[in-house]
Amino acid sequence: MALAKSHEFLNLLALPGFLYFLPKETYISFILGYIIGTFFLSPDIDLKHSKPTKRWKLLRILWYPYQKRSKHRGLSHTPIFGTFIRLFYIMFVFTVIYLILYLIFSNYWKEGLELLQSINPLALIEGLAYKEWVFYFVLGLLASELMHIVADVLWSLRNKF
Repeated sequence: MALAKSHEFLNLLALPGFLYFLPKETYISFILGYIIGTFFLSPDIDLKHSKPTKRWKLLRILWYPYQKRSKHRGLSHTPIFGTFIRLFYIMFVFTVIYLILYLIFSNYWKEGLELLQSINPLALIEGLAYKEWVFYFVLGLLASELMHIVADVLWSLRNKF
């Protein structure tokens, strides 16, 4: 397996190559997705002590169930599918947290309940699904995952020979 520094360096090195093929008005959302994919939502998030996991600081606890169920270099390292698994997982976790807060606030804090009702996560996700910038953000996540997997394959080939 390539070292985390190698993954990050190779990902950042490849970024201009991806940008060459994109319209300039999409750069910001693509780069944001690419950087988040490289440093926070890497396929190595399935490892408890990986750099991407550690970067979540206290929120890394959210990834423990994912890490328990995932085998390293399993589905998380499958191109395209791995990114969507991580995205759906994090959306699921935040939706569960929202529902727990909703139940608590509905019984104990009415003002907080009104605030939560204005932030429906399912409506938010549905609204984002039709934004062009979200498409390029996800494309950035996918490109960073692809570079990560390419680095893993090249590292494995290097070690074989």
